[in-house]
Amino acid sequence: MSSFKRTLSGLKNQYLFYNVDLIVFLEGGKISYNKEQVYLDKYTAETEDIIFWKNIFSKFQSNKKIKFKSVGSKTTIKEIAFDIINGNIKTIIVAMDNEFDEILNQRIKHPNVLYTYGYSWENDVWNEKVIKTVIQELTAVSIDNNDIEANWLEFIEKMKLAVYADGYLFKKQSSFFPRQTGYMFCVDCNPVDIPSIKESEIERKILEKGITPRKAKLFGKKHSIDTTKYCFGHFLADYSCQLIIHYIKKRHSLSNISKEIIYRMGINKYFETSFHNGPIFDHYKEQLEKNVA
Repeated sequence: MSSFKRTLSGLKNQYLFYNVDLIVFLEGGKISYNKEQVYLDKYTAETEDIIFWKNIFSKFQSNKKIKFKSVGSKTTIKEIAFDIINGNIKTIIVAMDNEFDEILNQRIKHPNVLYTYGYSWENDVWNEKVIKTVIQELTAVSIDNNDIEANWLEFIEKMKLAVYADGYLFKKQSSFFPRQTGYMFCVDCNPVDIPSIKESEIERKILEKGITPRKAKLFGKKHSIDTTKYCFGHFLADYSCQLIIHYIKKRHSLSNISKEIIYRMGINKYFETSFHNGPIFDHYKEQLEKNVA
């Protein structure tokens, strides 16, 4: 018990070491730290997660000095969340991916525990408007056609069954998409023009997973699953990157740009063009207003 108290005391006073009002622990980064490593001050200082959440906090808690730390693992974030609750700590906040927690009623309810609106921050950021704005920024050329919008709408429609299946399997502690590598299995990444979804690969994977399209559809419709909101975030972001990369290559003869830079441009353009109102804006506003720190 004394060790537990010392751990909580150290966590509670961590903000003093950095001379800030709050410490915010996030997912993200190439290294996943366990809780013991995090409490020894192991973290990643610059990630897309941090860039995203910094924008959120600057909008709703601009008067606070905050230290952001990415620790990689949602499991670790949840363990820290329970320490916050058990120790009544108000100087620490954790923020994590929603995944399907909202649908399955698995969220931790506490003012210092925050969730993304969609499956992950990528779902909140990426849409056809942001994709188009990034392309125009990279090419310095205005897009006069509706090819991006048409491709995005087709992508959302064709991915619906896969997202339903992912939610159904998530409830059973499994998944439709591989979480580390190989999750782009159903995307034509070497297109003549711009990428598209290979529906036959989705159908093949559903059979491989031992479920039926009917089961997946029933689950998806029962929970009103929105494809953009609940698509596996890394997949959604990487498809967006593929669309951008191939568009500037095929239409403008420009060399590839790294997806890490595209991710950061997407975050920037999202907050410039889209984060002003609507359900995503309201979600974060409500969460930050509940914070009692």
